[in-house]
Amino acid sequence: ASFGVLNPRPTILKRQFLYLSGLPFLPSLSQPTTMPSTNQWRFIEVGRVVLLTSGKYENKIAVVLDVLDMNRVLVDSPACGSKWTGVPRHVVTLKCLEPTPVKVEVTRGAKVNTLKKVLEEQKTVAAWDESAWAKKISIRDARANINDFDRVRLDRARRVRAYTLRKTLATKLEKAG
Repeated sequence: ASFGVLNPRPTILKRQFLYLSGLPFLPSLSQPTTMPSTNQWRFIEVGRVVLLTSGKYENKIAVVLDVLDMNRVLVDSPACGSKWTGVPRHVVTLKCLEPTPVKVEVTRGAKVNTLKKVLEEQKTVAAWDESAWAKKISIRDARANINDFDRVRLDRARRVRAYTLRKTLATKLEKAG
């Protein structure tokens, strides 16, 4: 017997032992057999709002209308007067999108007018617009499209704000002792 060599098949030997001893073999209960009823997982499913991350429609949202296979989905997002919508119906690979927490109650393969009506009734675009994710993308786009003059003004405002904050903290520390 060599020390330090681990058994490569511990579960098989455990099953054989339980079989020979006459005890019933029960699988490990550490892994759940069903999905949790409440979760924060964002599944790719019909009605899931997704953010397109690359290509012509980058940073636009669309609704999954059908899951074609394990790598591709059919998406659509009719123009509703928002900067986030306006994606025509087409097939997208899962590498080019991110599922969002927003979901729409829509049937599989819904038509454009039906989808537009459902988006307006359920206020889906407004829900996405209120999310921190959408706000972060908007701020990033605004900073990327700023001109030099506004960039200098923004930097100056940041430095003035930091200076006043430093002064107020210094006075509070002096009063505290």
